[in-house]
Order: sequence, then structure tokens, then C-alpha cells
Amino acid sequence: MSNEHKKVTRAAGVTSAATSISRLLGLIRDMTIANFFGIGAVSSAFSFAFKIPNLLRRLFGEGAMASAFIPLFAEEIHNNDLDSGYKAANIVLTLLAALLAVIAMVIGAVCLFLALFVFDDFQWQLAMLLTVVMIPYCVFICLTAVCGAMLNTLGHFSRPALAPVLLNISIITFVWLGAFFLGKTHDKLIYTAAIGVLIGGVAQLAFQIPELRKRGFRFKLAWNLTHPFVRNIYIIMAPAVLGAGITQINVFVDGLLAMFINKRGVAVLFFANRLTELPLGIFGVAIATAVLPSLSFFAAKNEKKGFVNAVGFALRYISFIIIPAAVGLMILGEPIVRLIFQHGEFTAESTSYVVGALRLYAPGLMAFAMLKIIVPTFYALKDTKTPVKVGLATLVLNVILNVILMQFMAERGLALSTTICAYINVSLLLFLLRKKMGPLGMKKVAGSIIKIVITTIIMGWMVWGTLVIIQNQFPGDGFIDRFLKVIIPITTGLIIYIVIAFITGQRELKELLSAYLRKK
Repeated sequence: MSNEHKKVTRAAGVTSAATSISRLLGLIRDMTIANFFGIGAVSSAFSFAFKIPNLLRRLFGEGAMASAFIPLFAEEIHNNDLDSGYKAANIVLTLLAALLAVIAMVIGAVCLFLALFVFDDFQWQLAMLLTVVMIPYCVFICLTAVCGAMLNTLGHFSRPALAPVLLNISIITFVWLGAFFLGKTHDKLIYTAAIGVLIGGVAQLAFQIPELRKRGFRFKLAWNLTHPFVRNIYIIMAPAVLGAGITQINVFVDGLLAMFINKRGVAVLFFANRLTELPLGIFGVAIATAVLPSLSFFAAKNEKKGFVNAVGFALRYISFIIIPAAVGLMILGEPIVRLIFQHGEFTAESTSYVVGALRLYAPGLMAFAMLKIIVPTFYALKDTKTPVKVGLATLVLNVILNVILMQFMAERGLALSTTICAYINVSLLLFLLRKKMGPLGMKKVAGSIIKIVITTIIMGWMVWGTLVIIQNQFPGDGFIDRFLKVIIPITTGLIIYIVIAFITGQRELKELLSAYLRKK
């Protein structure tokens, strides 16, 4: 395995480990929300309100801004020096903070007006008021994302990946403190979760600062709108914002339609999506985060071979992890949801609704993960127009499918539409990337995926068989019974998958072992 592959794999490993901690706490956070609020109107209102600052986070933070910023920051350092990169970063941070502050104030004012004078439905009023509380979060989290992008470009991955831990801790702490002082009145207690989001955003930004200072960065207000770096950001980021916006508009439209379907819809999709994002966040985002700086440097140096190899390696690596994870979620969805969420206000009926959506999200995991790699690949090439064009097409298709499928499948139809559109999106982007770059080594990737799928099928049968046996042996519904119905099939599947991959000589396993176990 090449040094660059080892670098990417180790960086992904660091990011995965840090993200695993964050995702574990994220599950505890979601368990807290499920326990206190279930999947009713209050939980749906919170989930919908949280989408609004998250939409801005995706647009101006870890989405378009980070994807546009990293290649330019890497190029600035490569062509000039680190100080020049820091000066450009200060300009970006200053302008971004000012822009987001204005946006947050406008959205907050509009939502307050809607809550007081327009909406008379409790769920909609609560969603608007919660948005007023949480909207400043977008300022802090977007600045955090840019700071994290700087650290990733400089080869530091752990601190940006650990930052979300603070958000989860903040929400968990404020909800439990609120329950202690305010009781379990849903419409009051939910505001403590919103306050936890805001405080968590401040904490995440503060967490990045020491590492940046250690590397010589000092934040200074800078308003140079004519700096070449800023002009390039505009050029690249404008279509990138539109491209990222298309994806997030899809998410927002799903939530909006779910609010109209029924009182549970938004919460059901939220909890199902959170479980889907667990492997995606730990591994998909990790490998994408790790590979983007490498792609950016290859693009800056015009090294096509290295660029293509990095893309192929990332796709093979992510397939090796995500495909079995998706199958595992489909098979073990019900026992996992019962173990994690079915407590307090989250009932057995709630579990059935969430599992129904989860089994339609899980097959899309591979497409979701590949998009995390392929879209930034276009950004590394400073091509933000292609993802926009493809995104617009899939946006239209998603809306059409949403409206059709929700008539027959309620919120599950929205999940199915998301999965279908993700595969169409990634297929079109791969086709256009090959047209742009030439051969991408997809035969090697396809060969690896075929082996992975065969291995996963064998693993899936064994996991299903193990689950049946464990359910017969432990028919109870206590915590231990629920835990065993999850942990034993997962452990069995993991062992079988690794053993078969080792016996058949699948190189993705060898590359992982080489990166983590050998001292080369």
C-alpha cells in the first residue's frame, strides 16, 4: 500500500475513532430525547426546528464552505506559505461570521413573528419558537467547521472530529437538569434541549482554538473583500452553496412534508436517519474527511494518477465497511431500535414506525457514503457546477417521488424516495467524473465490491440465523435480553465477515491491518 494510502487510512482511523466517541454520545443524546419526548408533536417540532440551523451549517459550514475552502487553503499554502494561508483564513472567518449573524437575526425575527401572529397549531408554534432559540447555533458551528477544515488540511483530524462530543454532552446535560428542575412537562422541557444546542455550538468553536493557536494561527478581524483568495472562494462557493443547498433542501422538504403527514412523521424520520448516520458518520464522513486534503493537493500539483488512485482507494475502503453495515441494519433494525430507544415515552408502537423507515433508509447507505467522497472530489477539481446540475435533477425527482409515495406509505415513502434518489445521484456523478477524468479504476472497485457483496450475503445469513436462535433462547424483553439480541448477532457477523475477508484475501482488510498494525 502506498504511503499516501497509509496516510489517508490512518487519518480516517483517527477521525473514525474520534467520531465513534461522538456518535456514541449522540446515541445517548437521542436516547434522552426519545425517553422524554417519544415521537409525538413535541419531538417532531424539535427535530424540524433543528433542521433550520443545520441547513445553514451544511451550506456555509461543513458543506459548501469547507469543500471550497480546503482546496484553496491547500493551494495557498503550497504556492505561498502558511502565513499567507492564515491571512486568507482570517478574512473568510470574519466575513462568514458577519454574514451568518445577519441571516440568523432575520430568520429568528421571522420565526418569532410566525409563532406569535400566524400559526395557531401547537406543533408549528413550538417549532418556530425553538428555531428562535437555536438559530444562533449556525454562526458558531459554521465557524467551527472552517476551523476544523484548516486543521484537517494541516494534518490534524482528532480535535475537529471530537468537537461534536461537546454538543451531545451539552444537550444531554441540559435536558436532565431541566427534568430535575422543571419536571417532565414536554412543552417546557424541550426548551432545555434547544438551549443545550446553542451552548454546544459555542463549546465546539472554543474547542478548536487551542490547537490552531499551537500551530501559529491568531484570529484577527479582516475585511479585505478584494483579496484573491476571497474572490476564488466566491467563484467556487457560489455554485457549491447551491449544490449543497439542493441536498439540504431535499432534507428540509422531507421534514416539511412529514410535518403535514402526521404528528409523528418528523420524529420517526429523525430517529431512523440517526441510526443510518451512525456507520455513515463514523466511516463515510471519516474517509471523506481524510481523503479530501489529499485530493486537493493532488489537484493543486496536477497529479492525475495520484488523484485517481485516491478516489478508487476511498471507494473500495468505504464499500468494505458500509455494505455489511447496511445489511446489518436491515436485519437487526428492530432489536437495535428496541434496545436504544424503546424507553419512557418511546413505546413499542414507536419502534415499529421507526424500524419501517430505517429499513428503507439502510439500503441507501452505500450511495450516501459514496456521495460523501464523490461530491468533494469535484470540489477538489474546483468543479462545483456538475454536482449542482445533478443535484437539481435529483431534487425534482425527489419531490415528485415524495408526493407520490407519501400517499401510500406515509413517512416511509419519504425514506424510500431519499434512497432511490441517492443512487441516481451517485450514478450520474460517477459517469460524469469518468467523462471528466478518464478511467477511474472502477474495474478494480467493482471487483472489490463483488467480493464484498458475496461476503456480506454469507454474513447476513449467519446474522439472521443467530438472531433467530437468540430470540428463542431469550424470549424476554428486559435490558439483558434486548442487549443479547443485538450484541451476539453483531459479534457473530463481524467475526464471520473478517474471517471470510481474510481467507479470500480481500485487500481492503489487508490495507486496514497494514495501516494500523504494522510500523512501516
